[in-house]
Order: sequence, then C-alpha cells, then structure tokens
Amino acid sequence: MWSTASLRLALAFSVIFGLGSAILIIGVDYGLLRFAEDEVRHDLNHQMEVMRDGVARVGPEGLIRRLEAQRRNRDARRYLFLVVTPQGHSFSNGLTRAAVNDEGFRQNIGTTKRPTRFPDQKPNMLVLSQTLQDGTLLAIGRDTQHLDELRGGIRAFALWSGVGIIVFAIIAGLAIGYVFLGRLQMVNRSVERIISGKISERLPPIGFGREFDDLARNLNLMLERQEATMGALETVSEGIAHDLRTPLSRLRNRMDELQAAADNPEKRQAAIDYAVQEMEQISALFESLLVLARVEGGQTENKGVPVDLAMLVEEVGEAYRPVLEDAGGVLRLLPAQGGDSDSLMVKGDASLLMQALSNLIENALVHAVGQPDISVMVQQDDGYMLLSVADRGPGIPAEERGNVLRRFYRMDRSRSRPGSGLGLAMCAAVAKWHGGELMLRDNQPGLRVEMKLPALRRGADDAASASAVGNG
Repeated sequence: MWSTASLRLALAFSVIFGLGSAILIIGVDYGLLRFAEDEVRHDLNHQMEVMRDGVARVGPEGLIRRLEAQRRNRDARRYLFLVVTPQGHSFSNGLTRAAVNDEGFRQNIGTTKRPTRFPDQKPNMLVLSQTLQDGTLLAIGRDTQHLDELRGGIRAFALWSGVGIIVFAIIAGLAIGYVFLGRLQMVNRSVERIISGKISERLPPIGFGREFDDLARNLNLMLERQEATMGALETVSEGIAHDLRTPLSRLRNRMDELQAAADNPEKRQAAIDYAVQEMEQISALFESLLVLARVEGGQTENKGVPVDLAMLVEEVGEAYRPVLEDAGGVLRLLPAQGGDSDSLMVKGDASLLMQALSNLIENALVHAVGQPDISVMVQQDDGYMLLSVADRGPGIPAEERGNVLRRFYRMDRSRSRPGSGLGLAMCAAVAKWHGGELMLRDNQPGLRVEMKLPALRRGADDAASASAVGNG
C-alpha cells in the first residue's frame, strides 16, 4: 500500500488541499482583521468628534470634569482617555502622554502589564490623538486585545483544519487505494491466468469511471484478436502439416523409385516427372500462402488501377476453356448484365482479381461430378459488380459455407482430393481487400460463388485510361 500511486496521489492532494486551505484562511484572517480594525478606527474617530464637540461647548476644563464624572461608567471604561490643557490640567484613566502622538493613530503593543485602575484593561491598544488650536491635547485609545484573540482563533482554526484535511485525505487515499488495489489484483490474477496459457480468460471490469472500463474493454478486445490470431496460426500450422505430409511422402516414394530404377531409363524418367509434380504442388502451396499473406497485409502494388471485369472474364475463360473441354465439360461465359462494357469497371489489382477468378474456376473443376459445367458471369447491381462462378457439382452445405472460407479448411477430411484449402480463403481476402465480400449461394444444384466488388463510378478521372487486364 505504501508504494502505491494512489497513496502518493492522496498525499500530494492533501498537501495541495492544505496549502489551499492555508491561503484561504490567511485571506479570511486578513479580511476580518482589516474589517475589525477599520471598525475600531471608525469608533475612535467618532469618539474624537464627541470630545472635540465637548471642548467646543464646555471648554477643556469642562470636558475634564465630565470625564471625571463618568470615570466609573462601564461604557466609558471601554476607552482610555487623555486630556491635557494648556494650563497643565490633565485627565487620564490609564493613557499616558508617552503612549500618544501629537496627531493621528498609534498602535501600542505593551511588553509588560501597565498599571491601571481597572484590571480588565489590556496593554495592547490603538490610540488616536489630536492637538486643538488652543493647545489642548485630546487622545482616546481602545484595547485591541479582541483583535489579537480573533487572529489567534483564526490561526488555530486554520492549523487544525489543515491537519484535519491532511489526515482525512490520507485516510481517504488509503481507503480508495485499498479498493482500487483490490480491483487491480483481480485484473492481475486474470493476466496471470492468461500468461499461464488460458488465452480464453478475459479481464474483469475495473470500475472507478468510464476510462477504466474503456481500458478493460479495449484490452479484452486485444485479447480476443490475439486468441483469434493464435487460433488462425494453429490452424495454418495444422493445415501445412497435413497438406505437406502427403506430397512429401509421395516425393520420398518417387526418390526411392528413382534410386531403384537406376538401370531403367523409362521408370527413372517417370519417377523424375512425378517428383517434379510433387515439388510443384508444394511450391504452389507456399506461393498461395505468400499471396494470401500479402493480400491480407495490404502489400500489393496496383491498388488503384481501373479493371474491366468483362475483359478479365473473357481472358481467364479463354485460358481455361481448353482444360474443361479436355475433361469433357463446358465453360460458359455468359453475357454481362446490368450495364455496357464501359461500365463494368472496378478499381483494384487486375492480377489479384485474375488469380481469384482462376481459383474459383479450378475449385469448381476439382469438385465437379462427371462432366464439369461451369458458368461465369459479370453483372452490375446497385453500385456493385458481381463476378460469379457457378457449377453443377455437389455444392457446399449451408452450415459449412462459413468454414470453407478459412485457411486450410477442407470438407474432404481425408484430403484425398488435390488442393490446399486456400482457394476460397484467398478469394475472400481479395474481395475484402477490394472493399467487397465473397458470398456462397446454392445453385440448385451445385454452388454459386459471387464476388461483390464496389463499381468504379462513371466519369472517374482514371476510368478513361483503363485498359482491361493489361494493367495486371
């Protein structure tokens, strides 16, 4: 607790509050004392006017007689008087000539108790004196002990209030720090469980304000993404292990056949050809992984090139038409719908779109039943371009359509069919990179894969210079 930031903050705030209270009390002290002293000065000025009026009416001697008559009056005892006439007559109820000026105010602070006829009089006083034209000296003083007591009371109050505020701040800091440390301890225990391998663990709410809750929520979001990344990494590792096991085993067998057929040129050449095919399959797997990583990381070169989808479909289709015809099937390039040839444009990377379309056609060809029947079409739909590939094969069940877009996921658990399980995942990544999405639909029978891409607006600056796939 003593090494926590909450206690240090509590101590810092207690010092700040203490200084603030001291400044406030000093201001109040100064204001009250000034007000009280002004009242005393005003009172002395009023009494001086009364004394001058008395001299004007009855003369100095008459004023002395009046003061003598009122000596024992308690109200008169609030003041100390001194009257000295030019003839040498004087009156004093404790105020001496040495304690007054000839004119104006004088503050007297006694160091020893002065003799007085009245025990309740104190040595500290404020004196106002004036010499009249006839030479009469008038002086009146008033005790200021009550001002000193007020000052002492305010200072004592300031001192104990400051001490109380500091003590309260420390206690409050300790209490808040204890509660806060309890919350943080829960978070630390969750972090320890995460470090120990429980990656599904999440941080509890911290409380104490929205900023702490936002912090916990963002950390949990980071943990979720980290868990998803680790899951994807595990899936990739398992997929690579599964997909490399078979071709590596076959490659090993081909090497054994090659070694055994050293004296048979025909078998030796056949073994070499098979080995080359296996190596090409392994190379294609890693090439697909590199392309997929590059697409998902945004590391492509032609990010803003206009591409004519109609010409792209025609070029890819012409390349795959002989392959399907050799397999006894047919590739249908359906006419574009929803726009003319100048409006079937998207902005992106032609080589990626070509590879995605090639993957979709190869995927349909691999999973075809009997003679392949594949249709490719481009259509415009509400500001988007739909590039679709449909087949008449077995299709994909609705519950599996989300899974097949993951890396290395294959419905063929035995992995007896050729392929790496990256084709649809790559197509989905390409569609996402272009700001679109990949959708799997039922073709009744078969599967219809649609790549939805944002259409290039008519009249865009670079649309006029588009040159189909030649930019890829």
